[in-house]
Amino acid sequence: MKIILIAVAIGILHSCSSTTVHNNAKIEFTRNEINLSEIKYKQENVVCSFQFTNLGKTPLIINDVKTSCGCTVPEWPKAPIRPGEKGLIKIKYDAAYPGVFHKTVEVFYNGSDSPLTLNIKGEVEYPDELEATIK
Repeated sequence: MKIILIAVAIGILHSCSSTTVHNNAKIEFTRNEINLSEIKYKQENVVCSFQFTNLGKTPLIINDVKTSCGCTVPEWPKAPIRPGEKGLIKIKYDAAYPGVFHKTVEVFYNGSDSPLTLNIKGEVEYPDELEATIK
């Protein structure tokens, strides 16, 4: 009976160790900054995408993507990205406020240089009625 219990315990410990996530994934983005240029005031569906590749030898797991403002909403793959595969992080921007903007996006993943920072910038045009009051 003791031998069976020991064998089961060893089996459980071995199965737990094979699911360990290593913090040595490598992510490379095709670009770290996107300039959205001029955007119309309250323009809908302002979306930009950051393409990346998993250059590591282990699956890449993106744990979280945090933005510097509530006007930017991230979307990222929740499933692990295999070595050599590509993925996209999409950022939707709310153009409700006129003027120049610069927003940061932090990508938290299972790599030693996590988090990485991405940037989006541009300018939301002033609406005609608001511009008339400025002049």
